[in-house]
Amino acid sequence: MGIFHKRQSALILILLLSGVTCNAAIIPFMAVYIVEGLGREPWSISIYTSITILAGVTANRQFGRWIDKGTRIAPLVLASLIAYVFANSAILVFQSFWILLGFASFCFGISGAAVSSMYSFGRLFAEREKLNIQKYNSYLRTMTSIGWMIGPASSFLIAGQFGYEMVFIFAIGLSAIWALLWLTCMPKDFAHVPKPDIGKDEIDSSKNRSLHYAAVACFCFALAHVLCTSALPLFYIREAGLPTFAPGLSLSVKTSVEIIGILSAPWLIVRYGAKQSLIGAGIIAIVSFVVLSQVSSLVHLIAGAALEGLYYGIFAGVGITYMQSFAGGKMAGATSLYMNSLFLGGLVSAASLGLVAQTFDFKTAILLSSIGAAAAILVLLKMPAATPEKVN
Repeated sequence: MGIFHKRQSALILILLLSGVTCNAAIIPFMAVYIVEGLGREPWSISIYTSITILAGVTANRQFGRWIDKGTRIAPLVLASLIAYVFANSAILVFQSFWILLGFASFCFGISGAAVSSMYSFGRLFAEREKLNIQKYNSYLRTMTSIGWMIGPASSFLIAGQFGYEMVFIFAIGLSAIWALLWLTCMPKDFAHVPKPDIGKDEIDSSKNRSLHYAAVACFCFALAHVLCTSALPLFYIREAGLPTFAPGLSLSVKTSVEIIGILSAPWLIVRYGAKQSLIGAGIIAIVSFVVLSQVSSLVHLIAGAALEGLYYGIFAGVGITYMQSFAGGKMAGATSLYMNSLFLGGLVSAASLGLVAQTFDFKTAILLSSIGAAAAILVLLKMPAATPEKVN
């Protein structure tokens, strides 16, 4: 029976889409809001992003531990949703950089943990229902890409037409849809049943040496991706002289092509293997960063964004399944490690972005993203041989 013949599997995808769209509407917009809306210097982006990512890493790790121990997943997703509403409401009411740092950044970090929890939920559900795990993971990642296609384009369009405050009102409206879908689509009693033979130190077993190598590679990919993605909006508007809607257009093109890369992931894994596919993604990434750094027109932007989407789609579709294949029975732990490698890569790149942009410019930051992609390739080439767990 096909995946979409199972009603619950489709509802999980819809719920994930709503949560991702909410977070995607805010994450890339905050750099522009801090600099253009609040009048802060570019280094302020690094402070805000660092706090948000550290909060997200902490929440991801704790949520993953709870899920592996059998905690119900629905309340964790609800906590993320509530944190998202609090963050947007605080920004809308106070419009203060210090409130943003002292309160909203922590809430946004917690809200981002919903994605990791939903990935774990989807994977555990696929195992329980005996679905094709590679394909279902690709559908989960596709929902993420669609959310990133809708969210940023909408927020940047609203900012250009109605002002920055309307973006946060829009985000609160989106969260109402997320809440409604949580009420109707999320099984409230779903929980992982831990295997009795998996000890608490299993995450340090020899198999998970490969898991940690894979996590380092994902960290490098994330460092490259976030550094480039964070620099692009202000590069387009300030340095390339493109219109305000350009960042949203770029993300829409990127995520459109990204979906193609994600959906091709199961075929790529079978045809070339996960590690070789990730190495190929790294090579495409380096080319895309060079092209994006030279953007001077909307046509050029579309070409660069398409390359960016292709590499990241392959990475996104292959990376999560590859890391989960070394889980050693700690599926939520492996998934949270995957997400935290992305968050930590984002943390380093965020700290670097403000400094590089302040010292040089945003174009330089985009070019420096190539170093992260090259490092990911080197880690994968040096990764010790290991046999991943077989997935359906």
